[in-house]
Amino acid sequence: MNDSMPAGKRILVVEDDALVARALALRLAALGYAVAGPVASGEEAVAAAARERPDLVLMDIVLPGAVDGIDAARVIIDEQRVPLLYLTAYADEERFARARITAPHAYLIKPYSDRELQLAIELALQRHQHEALLLLEAEHQERRIDELATTLAALVEGSTDCISAKDSDGRYILCNRAVESLLGRQRQDILGHRDEEFFPAGMAARLRADDQRLMSAAATETCEEEISGAAGGERTYLTTKGCLRIAGETVGVFAIARDISGRKEAERRLRRLSGFFNAVAQINQAIMHAESAAALLVSACKIVVRHGEVDGAWVGLLDADGWIEVVADSGMAGEYLRGLRISIDAQRAEGHGPNGAAMRDGRPAICNDFLNDPRTGPWQERARAAGIAAAAVFPIRRAGAVVGVFSLYAGEVAYFDEELIELLGELASDISFALDKFSADERRQRAEAELHSALDRLHEVSARLIGVQEEERRRLARDLHDDIGQNLTMIKIVLLGMRPWPAGGDRDEVQEAADIADRTLQRVRALSVELRPPQLDDLGLLAALRAHLDNTCRQAGIEARFIADEGMPQPPEEIAIACFRIAQEALNNAVRHAGASALVLELRLAKGSLVLSVRDDGRGFDAAAALAGAARGKSLGLLSMQERAALVGGQLELLSEPARRAGSELRVTLPLPLSGARQ
Repeated sequence: MNDSMPAGKRILVVEDDALVARALALRLAALGYAVAGPVASGEEAVAAAARERPDLVLMDIVLPGAVDGIDAARVIIDEQRVPLLYLTAYADEERFARARITAPHAYLIKPYSDRELQLAIELALQRHQHEALLLLEAEHQERRIDELATTLAALVEGSTDCISAKDSDGRYILCNRAVESLLGRQRQDILGHRDEEFFPAGMAARLRADDQRLMSAAATETCEEEISGAAGGERTYLTTKGCLRIAGETVGVFAIARDISGRKEAERRLRRLSGFFNAVAQINQAIMHAESAAALLVSACKIVVRHGEVDGAWVGLLDADGWIEVVADSGMAGEYLRGLRISIDAQRAEGHGPNGAAMRDGRPAICNDFLNDPRTGPWQERARAAGIAAAAVFPIRRAGAVVGVFSLYAGEVAYFDEELIELLGELASDISFALDKFSADERRQRAEAELHSALDRLHEVSARLIGVQEEERRRLARDLHDDIGQNLTMIKIVLLGMRPWPAGGDRDEVQEAADIADRTLQRVRALSVELRPPQLDDLGLLAALRAHLDNTCRQAGIEARFIADEGMPQPPEEIAIACFRIAQEALNNAVRHAGASALVLELRLAKGSLVLSVRDDGRGFDAAAALAGAARGKSLGLLSMQERAALVGGQLELLSEPARRAGSELRVTLPLPLSGARQ
C-alpha cells in the first residue's frame, strides 16, 4: 500500500449486483477505506454523492433505470467535483467514448485483484488531488491576472504620461486621461481616429512614418520630440514607442510620452547658470592677473559672452559731460553701440533707458522685453536689427561711487531671471572690487616708490656715516698711536731718566708716575687697536680676525679656535670692514653674555660669498626675541650688525636653542664681486 495516501478515505460504491457490491465493500474496508453505500442505481448514486460527500466514487457503468453509470457520473462530477473510478465488465468502444466525455480518473475492468483496485483508487485520488491543486492555482492566477489588469488600468489611467496604442492602420485603440488632456478631446472622440485629425499635417505625417518604421522593424525606441497640443505651442516629450505584438503577431504600435518641457527648461537654466558661474571664475582669474583696469574690462566682456550665453556685453564709464563712454565690448554689442549716445540725464531722451537709470539709481536695471518697453524707444529699431530682446544693466562703482555700467544683451525675451540677476550683480561687484584694487595698487605703487626712494637715500646716508665713522676711527687710532702714544712714551722715559732724590720715598713716587704712564700707554694702544686694528690695513682681514679673536679670548680666559679656507683672497675694503666689525661685535657679545668656555670663529668662501660664523658653547638665548628686539631698537649691537650686513648686500642669521643649552651661532653671508670670489 502506498503510505503517501492516508487511510480512511471515504468511497461511495455504486453497483447494481448486491453480491458484487457486498464483496467490493468488504475488500475496500480491508484495504483501510471507509465505505459509503453501496447504491444500485444512477439516481441513488447522485443522491448519495450529494449526501455523503465521498472522497471517491466507484461507479459501475451499466446500471438499471433511466440513468446509467455514465449519466450519473456526469452529474456527480459537475456538482461535487469528486474523483470517479469506473468499474465495468464491458470494454466496447461506444461505452468508452461516452465515458471519456465525463473525464474519469481511472477505469477498472472486471475482474480485478485487490492490488489493482488499490492502485486504481490511489491513482484516482492522487490525480484528483493534483487537479485540485492545479485548479486552485489556476483560480489564484486568474484572480491575480484580474488584480494586475485592474492595477495596470489604474496606473495607465492615473499616469501623468500620455499612454496610447494604435492599430496597424493608425487608429487609436487605447488612450488615457493624459492623452485626452493633450489632444483636448474626450476618449470616445479619440478612439478609432487617426493623428491627422489632431495634429498639423507635417507632424501627423512624421508620426505615421515613425509608426510604420517601428512596425516594419518590430523595434522599440526612446527619443525626444516636439509635439503641439490642443493648448498651442510646442512642448518637449520624452517618448518611448514601439511595435505592439500580441501572441507573436504585430497589431500596431504603442507610445508612452512624458512631458519634459519643464525639465528641459530647468536644464537650460542650469546650463546657463553654470556658464555664468564659469564666467565669474574666469573673471576672478582675470582680476588676479590683469595688468590694468582697461585690460580687465575688455577681458570681462569677452569672458561673459563666451561662457555666459549672452549675445553681447559692454562696459561704459561716465565722462565729464554726463555721457556714458564705451570702454570695452564683446559680441554684437560693438555693432549695436556704434555711433550710439547714452546719457544719464533723465531730461534727455537718451537718458531714459536702463543704462541711465542704473547709473542714476545705483541699482540694476532689467529690461526683459526690450522691443516693447517704453523706456527703450530711442534704441528699439537698432536693437531689433541687432537681435536684442532683453537687457540687464548693473552699476559699476569705484570707492563706493557709481562710475559706470556693465550691460548685457540677450536675444530671448524674459532671459534674465532672479537667479541670473543675482549672479550678474555679484559679477558687477567683482568688477567694482577690481577697479578699487587697481586704484589701491596705484596708490600703493606710488607709496612703495616713495618708500624705496627714501630707503635708498637712508642706505646712502648710512653708508656715508659708516664710511665717515671708519675714517674717524682710523684717524683716532692713528692719533692715539702716533701722537698721544709717543708723548706718553716720552713722559715715561723722562720720569725713569730723572736723577734720584736724596730721600728714597721720592724715587718711589717717580716710579709710580712712570708705571701710571706705562699703563696709560698700554690702554691707549689697546684703544687704538679697537678703533682700527693695524692688521686690517697692514696684513688683511684674516690676520685682523685671528689677532682680535686671540686677544679677546685671552683676556676673557676663553678657549679660542680660528678656522679659515686656505688661499682666501683679500675681499674689497667695505666687505672686509663689515666682516671685521660684525665679528668684533659678535665676540664682545659672546664674552659678555654667553657664559661660554670656548669660541670658534670660522671664515669660508661658499658660492661666491664670504661666510662668517661665530659659535660659542654658552647658555644660548631666544634668537627670535633678540631679532624682534633689534627691530624695535632695543639691541643696538645686533641692529648695527644687521645694518652693516645689509649695506653690503649680506644677510645675518642667529641660531640658538636655549632649552638644550647647546650654545649659539651668528652666521653672516656677504656676497663678493665676481673678481673677488673663488668659485
